[in-house]
Amino acid sequence: MIKDKSYSAYIFPVRDGNIAILKYGDNGYGPIGGRVDNNEKLIDTLKRELTEELGPTSTQILELTTQIPVPYSFKHESNERAEKRGAWAEEHNFFITHETENIDLNFCEDRSETISVVWISPDELLNQNITPIDSMREFYATHIIPNIQCRFSISVMDKFYNMIKNGTKDIELRLMDDKRRKIKIGDMFLIYNANKTNDYIKCRVLNLHTAKNFSELLNTIELKRTGATNADEMINKIQEIYPLSKQNELGVVGIELQIL
Repeated sequence: MIKDKSYSAYIFPVRDGNIAILKYGDNGYGPIGGRVDNNEKLIDTLKRELTEELGPTSTQILELTTQIPVPYSFKHESNERAEKRGAWAEEHNFFITHETENIDLNFCEDRSETISVVWISPDELLNQNITPIDSMREFYATHIIPNIQCRFSISVMDKFYNMIKNGTKDIELRLMDDKRRKIKIGDMFLIYNANKTNDYIKCRVLNLHTAKNFSELLNTIELKRTGATNADEMINKIQEIYPLSKQNELGVVGIELQIL
């Protein structure tokens, strides 16, 4: 039975301004990743595909990623193609990572055709020999190439997204987990609307305000810059998600942002 839609997850590793893709012998090129299986989360699909194709150590590149909120979606032009792919339509979800230093990215899966990892400049994605499909080249030009320098992404609720967009909120509060410890002042990143994922903003990290917990953090920054109007109410809501013990264990951060 042919599905209505299939889903895939792909990633562009970045190193020295170039990106890694796969070269399929004389049969063309494609991004690293593959089809989502059994309702996997997208990041789990990437872990599985990277392990299979590039070896288990390659999954380290997923420690900090930028998720491109807008997927590349399309319908197959013929029944024959849909039958071959097992779905009438496809949705490709893309990620970018700069976590590639000292990690070998070499194709190691035993396949009948010769497949290798090649590094190209982002603009080469618009080369017809590399990306023969017009709509995909347009997608790359609109959503991938302009954001290739972004080091991470953040999803926020519609209310706070609109406040960031109109300039009434410029500090985003987060737990200082392993992912946030990799964030640096000057990093470019994407903020996208959790309720309308085709809507996103490119930003830069202006400052990182750190503290032991959110109560202490809110004593050092202006409350309205976080999008809140009542400190106690906000702290109580946060503690429903991040208990105080977890805050004190990891620490917290207020990411001060600048819209680009």
